[in-house]
Amino acid sequence: MKPFVIALVALASLHIADGAAPQTQDERNKQRLQEKEVREKRRTAVQAVLENKDKNRDGSLTKEEYIDGEADPAAAAKKFDKYNKNRDRVLSKGEIADSLSL
Repeated sequence: MKPFVIALVALASLHIADGAAPQTQDERNKQRLQEKEVREKRRTAVQAVLENKDKNRDGSLTKEEYIDGEADPAAAAKKFDKYNKNRDRVLSKGEIADSLSL
C-alpha cells in the first residue's frame, strides 16, 4: 500500500507542478471542439489558396505559382523563401498554412 500512496502523491505533485487545473469532461469536450474548428478553418484557408494559385493541381505551390498575380513579386518571392522550410522549392499545405499565420 505504501508504494502505491507514494506513486499517487508523486503523480499528483507532477500535475500540480504543471500548473494545470483539473478539467471537467465538458471543458475537455469544449476544448476538443475548438481545436477541431481551428483545424477546419486552417484546412479551408489552405484549400482556398490552392484553388486560386495551384495551376497544375498537385496540392502544393511552386515559387512561380506563389508569385503569379502578386502586386509585389519581389516581396512574394522573399515570403516564399521564408516559409519553404525544407527548401524543396515547393510550399506544402503545412507551409502554406504557416504563411497564412494559421
